[in-house]
Amino acid sequence: MISYRTDARPSADIIADLYRRSPLYRPVDDVARVAAMYAGSNIVLSAWDGDKLVGIVRGWTDGAYDGYICDLAVDPGYQKQGVGRELLTLAASQNPRIQWVLRASKIAADYYSHIGWQKIENGWFWPRGE
Repeated sequence: MISYRTDARPSADIIADLYRRSPLYRPVDDVARVAAMYAGSNIVLSAWDGDKLVGIVRGWTDGAYDGYICDLAVDPGYQKQGVGRELLTLAASQNPRIQWVLRASKIAADYYSHIGWQKIENGWFWPRGE
């Protein structure tokens, strides 16, 4: 039975381990950076199977108008069971007046459209320096 939590911030080690398994390409060998990513995020929702973290979504919102989903990771053994969809639904349901955007990884490019997200064409980004 999967439980969803809005009140749990797993340790950076546990999150990095989930990212490795999922695979979500993030700086998993720099646990301090993963910790900083989560410390700066005001949206953290997690999925648990008992004590095991099996899914997580991280993002930011101003709480009134805009929101950005930074990361969605689901353990491969739990994919195709609605875990990712539920995490995104929980994020979006916090305030229906917020427009959420995200940048899909190449391995998940087709995932979002089948769960109702709409593709946007008017985005831009400034590349990060490593």
